[in-house]
Amino acid sequence: MKINPKKSKKMDNNLTPEQAIEKIDNLFTEKSAEFSTKKEMEAHVGEIKSSIESLNGLTEKNAELEKVIAKFEGKLEAFTEKAQVISAPKLSLKARIFKMYSDNIEKIVDAVEKGTKISLSVKDTTLADYAGDYALTDFDTEVDRSVRPRYGILENANTGATTGKFVTYVSQLTDTMPTSEDGGWTAEGRAKSEGEPEWKEVSEEVKKIACYVKVSKEMLEDLSFIRAEINNDLMLTIRESIEQALISGTGVANLNGLLSPGMGLPAFGAGSFALSVPNANITDLIRVVQAQIEGANHTPTHVIMNPEDIAKLQLTKGTDNTYTYPMYLPTQDGRGEMVVAGMRVISSTYIAQDKYIVGDLSKLNVRFRNDIAMTVGLDQDDFTRNMVTMLAEARLVSYVKQNQKTAFVIGTISTDITAITAP
Repeated sequence: MKINPKKSKKMDNNLTPEQAIEKIDNLFTEKSAEFSTKKEMEAHVGEIKSSIESLNGLTEKNAELEKVIAKFEGKLEAFTEKAQVISAPKLSLKARIFKMYSDNIEKIVDAVEKGTKISLSVKDTTLADYAGDYALTDFDTEVDRSVRPRYGILENANTGATTGKFVTYVSQLTDTMPTSEDGGWTAEGRAKSEGEPEWKEVSEEVKKIACYVKVSKEMLEDLSFIRAEINNDLMLTIRESIEQALISGTGVANLNGLLSPGMGLPAFGAGSFALSVPNANITDLIRVVQAQIEGANHTPTHVIMNPEDIAKLQLTKGTDNTYTYPMYLPTQDGRGEMVVAGMRVISSTYIAQDKYIVGDLSKLNVRFRNDIAMTVGLDQDDFTRNMVTMLAEARLVSYVKQNQKTAFVIGTISTDITAITAP
């Protein structure tokens, strides 16, 4: 729609003030609903301005009319400002995104520090105008952390503290006591049996586990959440390494793990169950192992296996196609943990498939010289490179006492099942 303000008619000077006011008010309403471009706006503003000026030429005026003229002039000013907004150039998509972040930078920083979310969007655009979707979605401040193996050994071990480089305990040598069938029992007139108890000291050395990360000061300043994430990651890395070492540590530079030859835990022995169990399966093997440990006067509490072997245990079926293990058997503690022959099952990816450990985990001693701790400082050329070194470390030792080693049995599932299966 095109309007030429020069051709618009002047206000009729013979109108009464009331008629003139009504006419201009209608003109404001009509024109404000029509404009959509800067050119049309300027045309409408010109026409309205001409009408308002005509009011000053009315032959009959009063104080009320003077107020109305001032009111219309105020409206005219608002129209003029709107015309300037319309004339402002539209920003490109890139400029709009930049402006969006600039306008909301304080909110974004606050959201990251508090771990909350903030909704950001680009105005005056459509999805078809934008390649990608980051700026059109919520910012999720929770970091997608690496998935780590589950724990279970340290939580159930006998943990404590130590203040020395070595942990030393006294072990009794049981093979020096009387071993005859009637040892200690003395008949009338017979000599009494003499025992020769003996003890020895056994020392276990504390080992250190450590890990560090170098990060620039700029990164710590610009990303407020990064320090907490690095601290968390380092602590989890140390915790993960401890868990792994408790099972498979070689004892050379790390801990003696339960499967390490240096720990000296007994292997499975079929004993009287050799080649005697029809169609033996994993459940049968675990029960036989339990008997071996109980025969050494211990009470096993846990079974440690790889998740795949646990699944095989649960999926084992008899000849009638029914499960030999009740998969949905609830536990007394209500936590849904799997129990076999009264022993809790620990699922761990730190133990290889087809291997197992059965035993009393309270006999696994873990002593911390220094618990897991974080240290921040400068290393080598950190100062000149504007870097910071973040270090996590711990000192600890693990051991099973000499007379408690028979509280455990380690073995290979497939081999040991074959050893007890009846031909």
